[in-house]
Amino acid sequence: MPVAEFLSRPMAVACDAQTLRNRVALAPMAGMTDVPFRTLAWRFGAGHMVSEMVTSKPELWDTGKSRARRVLIPHVQPQAVQIAGNDPSVMAESARRLVDDGVEWVDINFGCPAKKVCRKAAGSALLADIDQISRIVAAVASAVDVPVSVKTRIGLTLDDNAGTQAAVAAQEAGAQLIVMHGRSRACRFKGHACPERLHQARSRLRVPLLANGDIVDLASAEHTLRRSGADGVMLGRGAMGQPWIFAKLLGHSLPSAEDRLDLIREHLDAMHAFYGEEAGVRIARKHMQAYLQRWGAPELIADFMALSNAQQQHAWLFARRQQMLQRAAYVFTQGKVAA
Repeated sequence: MPVAEFLSRPMAVACDAQTLRNRVALAPMAGMTDVPFRTLAWRFGAGHMVSEMVTSKPELWDTGKSRARRVLIPHVQPQAVQIAGNDPSVMAESARRLVDDGVEWVDINFGCPAKKVCRKAAGSALLADIDQISRIVAAVASAVDVPVSVKTRIGLTLDDNAGTQAAVAAQEAGAQLIVMHGRSRACRFKGHACPERLHQARSRLRVPLLANGDIVDLASAEHTLRRSGADGVMLGRGAMGQPWIFAKLLGHSLPSAEDRLDLIREHLDAMHAFYGEEAGVRIARKHMQAYLQRWGAPELIADFMALSNAQQQHAWLFARRQQMLQRAAYVFTQGKVAA
């Protein structure tokens, strides 16, 4: 079966009580996969999206950052939010509050390698305590009547199988979908993902498994599926600068270069509106850097980074429109299109 056809198939989870519209998901990434970006990803076909990571600590529940990460997007189904922490009772209470606010899916982070997360014995640090993973998942799953999933890594290092142990433990405690990144905690985001390391977990799981790591196009998605045996894929950094990649992976037509520039302008508008001008301008810089890298125009990044307000950012994009269209035409003729 062609990979695009396979990825386009719906995927049943939670004992067939919930069905994802396809097998291509967007990974949660703090500061990147926010409401404006997820809105575009859903439009281009993402079958499942999880919010940026939200801390389970009650004292941080009402910060501006936490509230922004919990905003639900109209027409998206399921509305999924990721939580992080290490206290089962606190995690369970966070899950209950989320569901009371309309969340339809709770994801638990056992994969983040960031030092500030791991120092608090959360994220991928919990791969060193499989029993605690079981306790957390069991507490959350028993607290809510929506699907619970976990996102983890293949291990603490490349030499252990903690990821498989965590996946099986989470399944037995009530998780109904597992996402595994093909790197270890020690790897962080360096080196190459190892999708073949997911095979052991796949052979021991009854619930669906999504593979994450180094998926940037149809060829890498096919490679990952073949080596891992996973039921679908989840894109993280591979979606940055190209929210239309979901259409590509599903075999749909891609927007023209002109339409992509209009989408980038729309994305700028959405960031300015969602965050307010000051924060929106700052966050837009990260996304525009990704867009320009994908566009094959990295030399323009520094110029955009120097802009200080929303009007300047829009004016800059308008002024560079013809230059960027010419670059797109050149890159396409060279067969190097990354977007």
